[in-house]
Amino acid sequence: MSRLIFFILVTAIYFVGNEACKEIEIVIKNTLGPSRILQYHCRSGNTNVGVQYLNFKGTRIIKFKDDGTERSRWNCLFRQGINMKFFTEVEAYRPDLKHPLCGKRYELSARMDAIYFKMDERPPQPLNKWRS
Repeated sequence: MSRLIFFILVTAIYFVGNEACKEIEIVIKNTLGPSRILQYHCRSGNTNVGVQYLNFKGTRIIKFKDDGTERSRWNCLFRQGINMKFFTEVEAYRPDLKHPLCGKRYELSARMDAIYFKMDERPPQPLNKWRS
């Protein structure tokens, strides 16, 4: 009987803890300049947002949960310029193997020199430069 109670207690704690975990956000911003279009293609395992386009000053948000049972690694391919000549690939999110990162916000901002990464209140840092 005590094993059954222990099992029910552990199961309840597990599910209640996972329900409280807020979604993680990957925010993509186009700050390339007027009339410059950003193309991006983000994917994680079986989840694929497809090829998307973002106008100048546009913002898109990808939301997902990383609750410890399904760990997600998000990679994004960015393109810009005439005929989408310039490109770079970025690892937008990598899971923490020790515990899930609930409610975090990762910001990727496309600028003329590079893709900049920002998390929490830290200043943006250049992540990857454009290649051709």
